[in-house]
Amino acid sequence: MNSAHLHLMFTHLPIVGIGIAVLLNIYAIFSKSNEIKKLTLWFYVLLGAFALLAYFTGDGAEEIIKTYPGISPDMIEDHEHAALFFFIGLMVISAVSMLGLYILKTKVQLLKKFNLYLLIAAIFVSTIAIKTGYSGGEIRHSEMKQGVYIKK
Repeated sequence: MNSAHLHLMFTHLPIVGIGIAVLLNIYAIFSKSNEIKKLTLWFYVLLGAFALLAYFTGDGAEEIIKTYPGISPDMIEDHEHAALFFFIGLMVISAVSMLGLYILKTKVQLLKKFNLYLLIAAIFVSTIAIKTGYSGGEIRHSEMKQGVYIKK
C-alpha cells in the first residue's frame, strides 16, 4: 500500500464524517442528554485525527499522481488549496472541542452553547469539505469533468 492509497482511504473519513457530525450535533442540541452533547465533541476530535492522517499523506499521493498522464498541476493545486482550508477549519473545530471537553468538566451548563457554536462552524467547514472532495475527485475521475450523460 502506498501513500496514494492511504491518502484516499483517510480523506474520505473527514469528508463523510463532517456530515455525520453535523447531523449528530443537530440531534445533540435538541437532546436533553449531556452525554450525547459530549459525544459530539468527541466525534469532532476524532475527525481532527482523521484530518491529520489525510493531510500528512497528501504530499506522498501528489508525488505519485503527478507522474500519471493527463494530470494537470492546476487540478492538484486547486485540491491542495481547498484541502488546506478544510484541514485548518477541522483542526479549529477539533481544538475547540478538546477545549470544550476540558472546560465542561466543571461548567456543564456551557455544553449546549459549545454544541451550537460548533454546529455553525461545522456547517461552514462542510461546504469546504464538499469543494475539497470534488476537486480531489476531478484529479482522477474524468467523468466529473465532462458530466455524465445517460443514453435512453
